[in-house]
Amino acid sequence: LEFALEMLERQNPNEYNHWETRYMLLLWMSILVLNPFHMSRLDAYTTKPNEPASSGNCIDTTQMLNHTNVHSKSKMERIFDLCQLYSTTNDTCSNIAAYLAAKYLVRADIKDIYLERYLDWVMSQHQSETGDAKFGELAAVSAILKHGKREDLLPYADKLLKWIVGLQYKDSNDFLKYKCYIKIVQRIGLVYLKPRLAGWRYKRGTRSLAMNLNKSTNAAANESASGNEPDTDNADVDAEEIIVPDAIEEVIEELLQALRSGGSDIRWSAAKGIGRVTNRLSKELADEVIGSVIDILNPLEPHEAWHGACLALAELAKRGLLLPHRLRTLVPLLMQALFYDEMKGYMSVGQHIRDAACYMCWAFARAYNPEDFQPFVEQISSGLLTVAVFDREINCRRAAAAAFQESVGRLGNFPHGIEISTATDFFSVGLRQNSYLNVGDYIAQFEEYQKPLIDHLVERKVNHWDTLIRELTAKALHKLTFRAPEYMATVVLGQLLSKTESIDINMRHGTVLAIGEVTLALSEIERQDEGNACKKLLSNQLLSDLNELMAKYVHRDMFRGMSGEIMKHCCTDFIRNCSLARIEASVRCVESWQYIIDKCLLNKASAIREGASAAFAELCRSYYKGEERVGANAEIIRSYLKGATNIMEEHTRMGYISALGALPDFMIKANLDDVLESLIKHSLTPTQAVITTGEVMNQHENLATGTWSEARRDSVKALSNVVQTLGFSRDTNISFGNPKYFNKVVDCFIKALDEYTLDNRGDIGAWVREAAMNAIHQLITTCPKDLLQPQQVHQIMLGFMQQAVEKIDRTRGLAGRLFCQIITTTPPISHIRHHARLLEIFPADVNSVLWLFADQTFPLFCSLLDLPDYSQRVLLGLSASIGQLTESLIKYSSAAFFEFLRTHPAEVPRLCKEIVANFEENVMNERVTYPMLNFLDILISSGTINVVLLDESNTFGDDIYRLLNLEIKGHKKLYKLVSSISVYCQLVQVPHLCKRILSKMAIFLGLTHVHVRKTSATKLYEALALHGDSCDIPEENMDEILNILSETDWGSPLIMVRPVRNQLCELMGIKPPVSGVAGTSLETAGAAGAAAGVSAALRFRN
Repeated sequence: LEFALEMLERQNPNEYNHWETRYMLLLWMSILVLNPFHMSRLDAYTTKPNEPASSGNCIDTTQMLNHTNVHSKSKMERIFDLCQLYSTTNDTCSNIAAYLAAKYLVRADIKDIYLERYLDWVMSQHQSETGDAKFGELAAVSAILKHGKREDLLPYADKLLKWIVGLQYKDSNDFLKYKCYIKIVQRIGLVYLKPRLAGWRYKRGTRSLAMNLNKSTNAAANESASGNEPDTDNADVDAEEIIVPDAIEEVIEELLQALRSGGSDIRWSAAKGIGRVTNRLSKELADEVIGSVIDILNPLEPHEAWHGACLALAELAKRGLLLPHRLRTLVPLLMQALFYDEMKGYMSVGQHIRDAACYMCWAFARAYNPEDFQPFVEQISSGLLTVAVFDREINCRRAAAAAFQESVGRLGNFPHGIEISTATDFFSVGLRQNSYLNVGDYIAQFEEYQKPLIDHLVERKVNHWDTLIRELTAKALHKLTFRAPEYMATVVLGQLLSKTESIDINMRHGTVLAIGEVTLALSEIERQDEGNACKKLLSNQLLSDLNELMAKYVHRDMFRGMSGEIMKHCCTDFIRNCSLARIEASVRCVESWQYIIDKCLLNKASAIREGASAAFAELCRSYYKGEERVGANAEIIRSYLKGATNIMEEHTRMGYISALGALPDFMIKANLDDVLESLIKHSLTPTQAVITTGEVMNQHENLATGTWSEARRDSVKALSNVVQTLGFSRDTNISFGNPKYFNKVVDCFIKALDEYTLDNRGDIGAWVREAAMNAIHQLITTCPKDLLQPQQVHQIMLGFMQQAVEKIDRTRGLAGRLFCQIITTTPPISHIRHHARLLEIFPADVNSVLWLFADQTFPLFCSLLDLPDYSQRVLLGLSASIGQLTESLIKYSSAAFFEFLRTHPAEVPRLCKEIVANFEENVMNERVTYPMLNFLDILISSGTINVVLLDESNTFGDDIYRLLNLEIKGHKKLYKLVSSISVYCQLVQVPHLCKRILSKMAIFLGLTHVHVRKTSATKLYEALALHGDSCDIPEENMDEILNILSETDWGSPLIMVRPVRNQLCELMGIKPPVSGVAGTSLETAGAAGAAAGVSAALRFRN
């Protein structure tokens, strides 16, 4: 004790960096003060001053052991001082100090001396004029009231209550102090009242789950029921003995007000306080308290009050204080709380209330006997299941499911409880979509729950503020229609149609979605029962209302503004569902539907355009098939083909192209050549389209549509849809079984694999490449195998291989997975070169490889480098990946490539030739050559191709040097000039190129741009330090050359740098550069292109 006390006294409460030490010492002290000895005895022993100290102490043990006259205060006083000191701190130590004070001051030998003194000290610290108490002091008073005996605390209850109420913390925003305030108030109330269990409380009797589940005998049930009624005689006796001070009224009032607090912790504490205090009151007074709590549940109260009241009622029910006659009043309020969801600004409130209402249901299940609860089982079971499957929040769904399971286990009288409990488990209701569409449908098979579930969706969810909930509601109603078709047709559809004119946009949107889904489900039921003598579900009046709905919206021009965007979304879905249902539609109705679709196809939102395309496809299939529609259909196609040529707005072209791809076969066949030409043209870049179609485009279109990769992606998808729609029939020439059309489409898809459009969003051409890969995969695996030409198959395989080793993870993963599916498809695709070898490399199970992870895919595709038919294109993709700036990509791609080179040295010369071929084919193509420069730097520096570099008969070094000169000649791209320096310096190790490389570096060292000079000096220093012995440089000059390169300030003005450069040339044995065409052009390129080069460098690096 003395050691801990001494250490605590040495601590500085203001040193916040060492609060852990003080915290643990206070915790230690709170344990030490529990010793059973009188505290005064601890001051009775002494130690001689000259007694030797123990060698094990880490502090001044002599002072600590010599207790006599060292401290003028007793240990009791010193501990009391520490309680006061640490109660006033503002750190975490105040919590444990409050616990220490409570444990210390309630001791039998301390309470008479220090308890009143401490309480007076706390109250004196907070006079009414300041009203600002420290949290630690409030926590200490709260802890004392918790741990102290009632008879010890009762003398101080009046003044404590007067003091705490006077602080008025309920009017402040300090929720932490308000929480302590409420704890103090409720504990003062408990001090006033004697501990007792209310004799009038509801006694449930046995609570055996086994008895409920096993359907116990009537005798046992009667025995249990015998304890249900309150013990009236004991209650009367207790009522006479209970003395309730007037202060209790103030305590209860404060607790009731706290139920309305803005802090959930405060409401929770107040609810428990209400339960504890009420348990000690007489029946009449408790009844008043319960009535006051119930009165809080009214529409005029804020949502915080509803939450607090629900918690309080649950606490009262747990303690048996809500007698059964209250259930008739409480259950309707409980139903309101279960579905409480109110908009407040841009957000909804009610989640916490619904959660608390589920807690109420859980408490009721544990509190009441089945017989008393039986009249309300239907309401509560339906309400709980509705929340469990259709609530927006996961915690509310799980809380409702838990309350239902508890009710099934405790009460045993919920209809189909066991079956439903197994379906509404913790994980099933955790996924919202599964809960709405699967669990809800399962529960709806039981008639008791069908209508409550449907009515809840219609009344509360079709107008929900969350768009996703409204969409799920419509889908759920579609599934529930199969459970109660007549109710849906006769009641629900009428209710929904009456809501379509609401001014609430959420209501209109959800209602239109729901009408479409219900109509589709009813038509499916009619078709299933077709031939049987069944009642027609969709009456003539309903069909008339459905026909007029869209025309009414068009007439009222309800598609403008923000609400119009929402209406477009639901109306296209409605048109699609009604078209699938093939309801009887008038000409006016179909025209209004077509008008809405045309309007939505031009929308900027992709979701609305996609919805319009899907609706248009079903509209055509259901209503445009007939001889009388031929002319109108041709007019629609002509207008869409014309709209697809739009060069002003990309989304306009995207909408029309998607619609062309959605056309049914009977409309495509009449216009196949025009549709195919349009889609192929718009699937390719303007340059590719000119080469493919031979049509000359104006310059404006080339500039305007060059970056419309999203439109080209949609065109590729549309073209794929057209192919799948017409199929590969050989019975007619107007299908893709005709090689004329088939070859056009395949060639278009192959060319789309080569789109690499760049803009400020990055490589947007990847969208087109991905769409093309999906289209090719679908085409090549479904078409007759004899239609495929060997060269086409080879080009497809090359394209997929290249994409599978390039830089974008998403594209690379898609290419790898589809490539593996193509080579393993059954029956096998013909004309795949080295098919057997490919099957050895790639696994039969496509899902066994994580295609998005570079460390798993690059080793597979690098194995293809030993196949000359594929290796060049694989190298082209590898150079793009290894030459990038992404560290992880470089790591795994280069590791796989260099591992192949080390294990296949005989293939190195051939691969080097193919690298040169790739470079030569793409000279001046920055997309390829910029990463190629970095790739060559990494490749040559790795040492894996030294055999080729040192082979005088191999022209690899000369070819790279020649191509580097071509790449940087006359260019104003500074970033490319800088990257080429690294490759030049790597070529120093080629003996016959050394002098030419040094001459080139001498030019760079004299260019106007500082960055080029500094980079040249650094790279040349590194090259000469590593490979200087390969150069024809006098050995005695090497040290001086390296010193000049490293010590010269290459950022100095040119007039100072060029003489040093010339000195270097003399030392290296080469001629200094002179003014001439080559030097001037390079220097001019460096100077004039500085700003543009930096900008481009940033673009490529970012």
